[in-house]
Amino acid sequence: MPRRESPLDPGDGSLLRFAGDLRALRERAGSPPYRQLALRAHCSAASLSVAAGGRRLPSLAVTLAYVQACGGDVREWRHRWQLLAAELAADAAARRRALDVGRAPYPGAAAFEAVDADRFFGREALLDRLVSVLAERRLVIVTGPSGAGKSSLVRAGLLTRLGWSPAVAAAAGDGNGDGNRDGNRDGPGDGAERPRTGDGVPVALLTPGERPMEAYALALARLGQSAARATRDPSGPTTGDPVLVVDQGEQLRTRCRDAAERVRFLDALVALAACGPERPPAGQAGPAGAAQAGCRVVLVIRSDQSGPLFAEHPGLAEAARHAVVPVGRPAPVELRRAITEPALRAGCTVEGALLAVLISTAAYQPGGLSLVSAALAATWRRRSGNALTLAGFQATGGFEGALARAAEALYDGLEIADRMLVRTVFVRLGAELLDGGPLGAGGGTAAAVALGGGPTAGGDGTAGEVAAGEVAGGDEGARTPLWRAEFDGPGVPEVLERLVRARLVVVDRDTVELSHYALPQAWPRLRGWLVEGRGTSSELRGLTAAARGWAGAGRDPELLYRGARLEQLMRRVADGELAAAGIERAFLAASARAAAADRRRAQRQQLTVAGVAAASGALLALAGGSRIRRAWRW
Repeated sequence: MPRRESPLDPGDGSLLRFAGDLRALRERAGSPPYRQLALRAHCSAASLSVAAGGRRLPSLAVTLAYVQACGGDVREWRHRWQLLAAELAADAAARRRALDVGRAPYPGAAAFEAVDADRFFGREALLDRLVSVLAERRLVIVTGPSGAGKSSLVRAGLLTRLGWSPAVAAAAGDGNGDGNRDGNRDGPGDGAERPRTGDGVPVALLTPGERPMEAYALALARLGQSAARATRDPSGPTTGDPVLVVDQGEQLRTRCRDAAERVRFLDALVALAACGPERPPAGQAGPAGAAQAGCRVVLVIRSDQSGPLFAEHPGLAEAARHAVVPVGRPAPVELRRAITEPALRAGCTVEGALLAVLISTAAYQPGGLSLVSAALAATWRRRSGNALTLAGFQATGGFEGALARAAEALYDGLEIADRMLVRTVFVRLGAELLDGGPLGAGGGTAAAVALGGGPTAGGDGTAGEVAAGEVAGGDEGARTPLWRAEFDGPGVPEVLERLVRARLVVVDRDTVELSHYALPQAWPRLRGWLVEGRGTSSELRGLTAAARGWAGAGRDPELLYRGARLEQLMRRVADGELAAAGIERAFLAASARAAAADRRRAQRQQLTVAGVAAASGALLALAGGSRIRRAWRW
């Protein structure tokens, strides 16, 4: 008889409940000895015994091997392990923060600021190009999809290269313009001792917000004060034209509701950049006039809003001709520097397996850059000595845990109506993953390994290599971004902006997609929505495909719906069961008009046939009567 397990330590902690439930699962499987269980799980008996010991969290691979050997629900236990790992990581991070000195080498999901310049790596070539273009052109547009790192490039890269420092900005009253600076930093982060690099120039930074002209006036005042100080102290380091940086320019369309004020703001930017040092604007005097005498402008805008903004203001497009700097996903070599260099500066190293997982994930996910930074910040708090390890990354819950926490936090802060719209957006974005990817057959394992879920049971520790291979050859073919026009329903664009700011959704020019394709697997609420609406999602995908085909064929009436299928879809849309987008509503409306025209045509044909029949009957009656009268005459 095998000896009985030692009883669990008294207590009601999450780890003890997890171990107790593992033991209960083994009992329901007939309490097989651990040696027999190890043969089923392809794992050592000692590892399985420790997993149910309740002293420390077992690895995900050992947990799943234990559950599978006992006939448990692997998906359920994967989710339980992730939640427990995230909870334990949060507790450990809180204890470490109380003892930690210094700040983390990574800023987390927030954009890099000027105070983070000493840990901003990987974008040197792109930064050189931006500085070069700015030296040649007076108005420069920095554009790219959401989450590509545009704000980090400008704030931690360009501003520092121009000689801007937080201490100087504080003295001038400079700031973000709308209080959007992330104040939740590790360590002091005031940058008071940061030296200037290169030749300093007067710089002002603003974000447009709801009232862009007010932010513009404040920025000019700060810029004028900096220029005036430079004029009074010609021996100082400030040389070159002043620079006005407008970050998050998409707010001109997403937050500013006054089209006239938006046009005035863009007019002002174009005029400001057009002023040469020899021609200050008429009517300007004092510091503001000095600032505008030779100012250069950098406008940072999301790529999905740049096209509409250029169409609305052709003068801006003309002024920025040949001065657009696109920002895309970083190359693997850039990612490597962005991950390893900050750690080296902090006296740490990054384990090769972790590095492989992070690079492969960020290279194939549209919003992977911010997730990598957030994961590294959490992993740094779980570091082993001076090393950032894959085990520490897994203990934080990995990307899946970060995604689930961010999504649930956003959802909890929404009103009921907005929650319904969020569900509509996510179901539309995640519908394609029902047939493949994390929710489809065969998609869960690859996604779990790629996201740092750990090596398979009995692995040799090469999880990073496995992850890189499976991500590169996984469900990439199923990753089809949706058109922005599919998200134009009432209230949907506003909700979509909130999802973009939360780094859950990525928009680029005319497309929208999930920031990470593990989101349906990571977030139980979304997974439930997709499973519940499986039939609805299939019907919606069919309607979308039909509407796109109709629009692509020049709105061919032969491709419209008719009959019972049209009536059923119209009813479901009217009842709110299907959330039809703009092109789909146009398709259904055209189908309804065509169906009505068909009915009217059929009615006219019926009336014509009835009239012809009646006339024929009358003629026959007349002919018969005529024959009868002739017969009587005879």
